[in-house]
Amino acid sequence: MIQVGSIVAYADPYYTLYNARGEVVEDLGEGEVLVAWDHWKDEGKKTSRYFLNELRFWEPK
Repeated sequence: MIQVGSIVAYADPYYTLYNARGEVVEDLGEGEVLVAWDHWKDEGKKTSRYFLNELRFWEPK
């Protein structure tokens, strides 16, 4: 079950964030969470909102 603290990636293999690593940082309820992506940590935008069905557990290559 994906929850706060889970390390995730995007579920769609055709989406650019498929291989990106992020951490769920907040549960917004109604099946939505905020994800902080590793590649954004040094930029202004640090999080994005996703539905749980858009995410999967991250697997190292």
